[in-house]
Amino acid sequence: MPSNDPFQHIVVGYPKLAAKIEIQPEAAIFRKFGALNAQNLLYFQAELTCLEQELRDQQLEDDNDRNPDQGVKKCKYAKSWDWLRDSQEDGDTTQLDLVLKIRETLKEYNHALLQQSMILNLSSPGKWDLHNLQDYLQAPEMGPLALEGEDATIWGSVKDRKSHKPDLVALCPRRREDAFSSWVAESAIVNLFRCGCARFMKPSRIHGVVGYEDSTIYRITYWITSILASLIPIASIVILYCVYSMRARLGIIAAFNLLVAVCLMGLANAKRAEVFAITAA
Repeated sequence: MPSNDPFQHIVVGYPKLAAKIEIQPEAAIFRKFGALNAQNLLYFQAELTCLEQELRDQQLEDDNDRNPDQGVKKCKYAKSWDWLRDSQEDGDTTQLDLVLKIRETLKEYNHALLQQSMILNLSSPGKWDLHNLQDYLQAPEMGPLALEGEDATIWGSVKDRKSHKPDLVALCPRRREDAFSSWVAESAIVNLFRCGCARFMKPSRIHGVVGYEDSTIYRITYWITSILASLIPIASIVILYCVYSMRARLGIIAAFNLLVAVCLMGLANAKRAEVFAITAA
């Protein structure tokens, strides 16, 4: 497949990989470090649990402190923020210090919790995009050892496609279409390239390789599915018109119902309720 390296002036390694991600956002594949993030939240949770118990004990101790000789009674801390805020005048800021420490820890905990929630909703990388990144990391433009650190094996390798880390996420995943469109985009086109069709195409000046736009593939599959959707009812009417046996007609109706259901799932990505409603109609 012809190629033209658009990053000849960029140093091999992280700079060159970052340049590729810039022009191909689908290659922005990183680890989400699920175990480390979960462990961080567990530590926050444990720390806040201890601080919460300390605060409850201190609140109970201060509430029971009703010394009439004391100018300001600590029992008022639980009833007025002003008394708690000015507790330094009483010479005891234990409860106030705990409240302020919990406030800062809660802020960090809530921030980490929301971040983890967003990370868990990120999609896994597509098979084609991950393989493309593996190919690029071992391409002649990057050299056989583009990355030499502990992170060099994060994305796996060409020799062992499944050796990548299991917690990879894509920041800009490729748009998910129906099964037929995905098959055409990831398998059929690749096979056409292997057959030598790339010889008739020019490399992209931006990406440096011969490629195709997803929108073009989806436009073609849209026309194919639209034509097929119009032909199936016509074909069923013609066949039923030519068949006189009632048993054969019932079998043909069942076969076309099954065909419509398969097409809805494979070509239109229809939901279960939609499949039931349309086939019943």
